[in-house]
Amino acid sequence: MTFSIVARCPRTGMLGVATSSKALAAGGMVPYCRAGLGAIASQSFVNPYLGIEGITLLEQGLAAARVLERIIESDRGRDLRQVAIVDRDGHTAAYTGDKCIPWAGALEGRGHVCLGNILVSEDVTKAMAHAFETSDDEPLPERLLRALEAGQEAGGDRRGRQSAGIYVVHTEEYPYCDLRVDDHPDPIPELHRIFEVFQREEAPFLPMMPRKDDYTPDWEAAIRMREMLESSLEEEAAATRER
Repeated sequence: MTFSIVARCPRTGMLGVATSSKALAAGGMVPYCRAGLGAIASQSFVNPYLGIEGITLLEQGLAAARVLERIIESDRGRDLRQVAIVDRDGHTAAYTGDKCIPWAGALEGRGHVCLGNILVSEDVTKAMAHAFETSDDEPLPERLLRALEAGQEAGGDRRGRQSAGIYVVHTEEYPYCDLRVDDHPDPIPELHRIFEVFQREEAPFLPMMPRKDDYTPDWEAAIRMREMLESSLEEEAAATRER
């Protein structure tokens, strides 16, 4: 019921998942990522525990292929499931159950997997892979968005459109980027719009965000930002009083 890409950037070590579907809030259920460990997409009659348990197994040091074997073995409903994994070293693994509604399948590449079910054709995953592979000079979030856009342009989910999301981790335990469009008539362009807002309004704050080994990595910048915000609020209040 969904098309997704799971990927790792070899330059930065970023890991992420981008997804779109004719289902509500796919971005909240499909991606499972952990910085420095791997990324997983679980979809098609989704079993969230495939992602949850998969991350646990990656943490134990298992490679993508072995993780996939273990989580599929444990799921009696495996014939309905679809899963893809990229581990910390860029190794990939993918599974599509025999009862997934066609077109259903996955295309594995170097450090990425494009997968989907109930698609118009396998051209969707081919277009996604091509868009991802030909944008390797760009940061991972942009490449994931390009892949989603290409998948939709190739036909996407044959039932229609409803939701999209992107989840990327980098060096910290919290996400670098976690954006969702849960219910929208054209979710991928809307996701792209929100990502541009993220780039403009959130990305400048990221160097000031706490790190696991340093809660105040750029304290002087944070203080300057705080002073700017307070000054702006005081100016707005003064302007309101003058009206």
